[in-house]
Amino acid sequence: MKLENVVPWGRSFTEYQSMFVLTESDLKKNILGCSDGPASFNAELTRQGGKVISVDPIYEFSTSEIEDRIDTVYTDIMQQLELTTDRYLWDKITSIEELGTLRM
Repeated sequence: MKLENVVPWGRSFTEYQSMFVLTESDLKKNILGCSDGPASFNAELTRQGGKVISVDPIYEFSTSEIEDRIDTVYTDIMQQLELTTDRYLWDKITSIEELGTLRM
């Protein structure tokens, strides 16, 4: 996949927990998320009473500017995924369509 610019493509709390093998004990610690993008990890953990600070250059933009950027890159990302499907593991997320739905 070739990406020319910043591509906001966040992951969910469940994906972060799995990706970083975060235990319940880990989630009780203060967490620093670097280059989080528009991931929902911070919001979801904060709602659960956790403490996380997210740092990403994209946060200089407003919500609507980030949403516009996501809308702008979505089609390109989905097309590139179609061309490179064989380079990804599709065990937890089972299809490109499911991935697109989750990211949006």
